[in-house]
Amino acid sequence: MMVERSPGSQFARLAIDLAESATRLLARRKDRHAAVHAARKSIRRLRSVLDLCRDALGPQVEGIDRQYQQIAASLSPLRDAQAVANTAGLLARADGCGPWHQVFALLKRRRNAVLADVLRTDPDFAERRASLDALAKAVGSLPWDNLGTDHLLQRMARSERRVAKAERASADVPSMANRHRWRRRLRRLRMQLQAMQTAGKAAPALKSLRPDIGHASIKTLSRQSDELGRQQDLRMLRRSLNELDPSLPLATLRRHLQVEIRRASP
Repeated sequence: MMVERSPGSQFARLAIDLAESATRLLARRKDRHAAVHAARKSIRRLRSVLDLCRDALGPQVEGIDRQYQQIAASLSPLRDAQAVANTAGLLARADGCGPWHQVFALLKRRRNAVLADVLRTDPDFAERRASLDALAKAVGSLPWDNLGTDHLLQRMARSERRVAKAERASADVPSMANRHRWRRRLRRLRMQLQAMQTAGKAAPALKSLRPDIGHASIKTLSRQSDELGRQQDLRMLRRSLNELDPSLPLATLRRHLQVEIRRASP
């Protein structure tokens, strides 16, 4: 039996809360675009916890993580459609009566059409929610009592090495793929640090585990991943222009986006 307030008990509670949150969010009917975004965020946070605790949880965690990854990937078209619409909306607010308002309206319609298509094949996300329910039970049954501080330190060090490697690759070859990989690893490390902080509030063994990790480190990771994320969304928006009304001043819009992309570069 897990010792109350042990690392295992706290990470188990955090993981189960995130698993149940993803199911609840997909059940929301109000502002479904925001609900899908939040559900994907819960899945990302949960997967970061599973990755952090992986060495203690046995081989079954691989299959659980893979299924979460597949569900999140199935929602990616919704996220992308929402992201480009939101990005166009931000540009429209700064554009007065310019063409970005037309772009925003067109992308909102496309975003809604993407959602309608997904809901036609999975009404109310019922299939996905059933899968998430089953996965939440599987997460709760993992051997969390095996988790020790050594497992956490080793996985955290691995995440830090992966961020550094991705940053070097992005500096050497600043391709979209390399920048996206760097962003994903920054985000995972940030979420793992946040999970350590959350669990450490109730687990004495964790409170002094990483004295060098504090708000400033998380803040820096957040800033870097946010900048890379904005750059990615701007690039997606630039690609989306190819699918819009050719009567729009597309060349002008692309030049504007190129300026914004350079500004967003970390």
